[in-house]
Amino acid sequence: MKPHSPHHGTQFASPRLASSQSGFSMLEVLVTLVVLSTGLLGVANLQVEALRGNQGAYLASVAAQQAQDMAERMNANPAGVAANRYDNLDAGIPGAQADCQNANCTPTSLALFDHNRWNTANQALLPGGAGQVREISDGIFLIGVRWRDRQLANASGWQAGTEAATVCGAPQAGTRCFFLRHQA
Repeated sequence: MKPHSPHHGTQFASPRLASSQSGFSMLEVLVTLVVLSTGLLGVANLQVEALRGNQGAYLASVAAQQAQDMAERMNANPAGVAANRYDNLDAGIPGAQADCQNANCTPTSLALFDHNRWNTANQALLPGGAGQVREISDGIFLIGVRWRDRQLANASGWQAGTEAATVCGAPQAGTRCFFLRHQA
């Protein structure tokens, strides 16, 4: 009798090399680059839009400060307000005859000086900046500041027939208006 081997009749297979892929195909790399590029362009676009929004918010904050500046100027010259020297201040820059920071001025010349300094600052701080003041009832004023805003394109930042139109004038394309009510 032959000894029985547990491996008798069994053939042992030699280990085969698996046919696995090592690395990425060129197509996979190109698709990845396209997807990644599209994502990065989207992020860049979001960043640009955020910067535009920040610029718009900054200009609105400057306009608010400028409107408050005129309200404070009016509070500092109650005799000029009582004499209606701040009613109907237009968007122009009048010539000031006296430097009221270094000399004593009458309420009338102080109102003219305030108008000059205020609209000079509006023009310097805001693109196309200008301010106006209108008395809408006894002792209640609308103080408005308008400026150009590229984000608006052909639209206006206010509507006709509103208080904004009363103090910032007729709506103009690409222009915003900030206004406040002030009781003197």
